[in-house]
Amino acid sequence: MILSNPLILNCPGCGAPHTCINMLSGNTFGGIFWSDGFYLAPMLPDIPRFTKCYKCGLIFNQHNCPKTESESEETDRYPEVSALEKEDLITALGQNVHEGNKDDEIYLRIRLWWAMNKRPFHADETGKLTVDAKYRENAHALSFLLDDSNVEHLLIKAELSRNLGEFKECLNLLSKITDARSEDRIGQVKAAALKGHNAVIRFR
Repeated sequence: MILSNPLILNCPGCGAPHTCINMLSGNTFGGIFWSDGFYLAPMLPDIPRFTKCYKCGLIFNQHNCPKTESESEETDRYPEVSALEKEDLITALGQNVHEGNKDDEIYLRIRLWWAMNKRPFHADETGKLTVDAKYRENAHALSFLLDDSNVEHLLIKAELSRNLGEFKECLNLLSKITDARSEDRIGQVKAAALKGHNAVIRFR
């Protein structure tokens, strides 16, 4: 991971300053990965696209804010941008903060999906996911936005189907993927579907 000087950005609502990590490059070596796409990697920290102002509570896209690099220690005085919690993600979607931008809506719905999932720490752990109305609503809305011609999107749709207990649809979607680089992930998700497991799994 290569970092540059931290960034300072201001809330578009009240102008409150925030700091943001300025990563020039990173990698996923040594990372832990789950079937819903969530991962933890020491050399690739999460830099949230949407955040919430610590002062006025406005939810905004930090990519749309002017940014300046800081070479001083002033950034130590300001809070760092943080990822939205589950309730804030629901609020963001309800307020249409993505402003009709499809990619931004996909981002928010994936983050909400992650927030609703429980992830096992060990690869051999299995569990049952309880699917409520909000989970199902977000899963269907996210699936509708995804493009079947995109391999990553197909993998997401297959996992969403498995999470919802739609195992035949999951297997059908996986059968459409011919990308050799995805074979390992496909195999593990397929095995879980064939066993009737709908909870998120940790990849081996």
